Amino acid sequence: ETSCFKRQLVFLEWHEAPTIAVALLAALGFLSTLAILVVFWRHFQTPMVRSAGGPMCFLMLTLLLVAYMVVPVYMGPPKVSTCLCRQALFPLCFTICISCITVRSFQIVCAFKMASRFPRAYSYWVRYQGPYVSMAFITVLKMVIVVIGMLATGLSPTTRTDPDDPKITIVSCNPNYRNSLLFNTSLDLLLSVVGFSFAYMGRELPTNYNEAKFITLSMTFYFTSSVSLCTFMSAYNGVLVTIVDLLVTVLNLLAISLGYFGPKCYMILFYP
Repeated sequence: ETSCFKRQLVFLEWHEAPTIAVALLAALGFLSTLAILVVFWRHFQTPMVRSAGGPMCFLMLTLLLVAYMVVPVYMGPPKVSTCLCRQALFPLCFTICISCITVRSFQIVCAFKMASRFPRAYSYWVRYQGPYVSMAFITVLKMVIVVIGMLATGLSPTTRTDPDDPKITIVSCNPNYRNSLLFNTSLDLLLSVVGFSFAYMGRELPTNYNEAKFITLSMTFYFTSSVSLCTFMSAYNGVLVTIVDLLVTVLNLLAISLGYFGPKCYMILFYP
């Protein structure tokens, strides 16, 4: 016996309660990051802002704002433009932020040791703008990863039948969401481990330069949430994976905005 039925296209819709909750969380993160950016701008010449990285902070905060603004492209029917933002713009913004934190942890921790043990290496690091060269290299490497991923999967939205319900067709930007996510975040996971390692090494530095607690918080949260997401994706699929991925994405952004920059902003405002 055969019968015909109308397939239902399923994607992350705006009117759903989880989507609204994540969107509100992203809006809160955007406003908080914008407020932190204003505070840092008004206190640019203070030792706290300079010790936090100076111009590097503004690069990170700007990229965080862009990343928050990209969150809405996860909602609604996938298109070529939204898939491009998901697979290229957001990963680049987030990776540069992670690389800034990693380079910053290296700069703070190793500067004290390199200056005394390897003065020539330290002078080269300072003279040739080591932090920015490192970030540029990481950015290029991430761009290569993103391009390879897009060439392998394409940018056009794809459809697949829900294995649990043949009447439902899932619309997504990637036919193999799990493997694509693992490939796209591999560099970020490596950077988070490296950043955590440098932060742990710097736990005994002077208080004014010791950002180990803030870096450890951000990197640990990112690594843990990413591993949890991959575990979740191994057991579930469909739109549920998309909303959980989006939630983890926003929480990771908040971990940097509030976990890394929040304490610095608090010190600037209440302990100038």
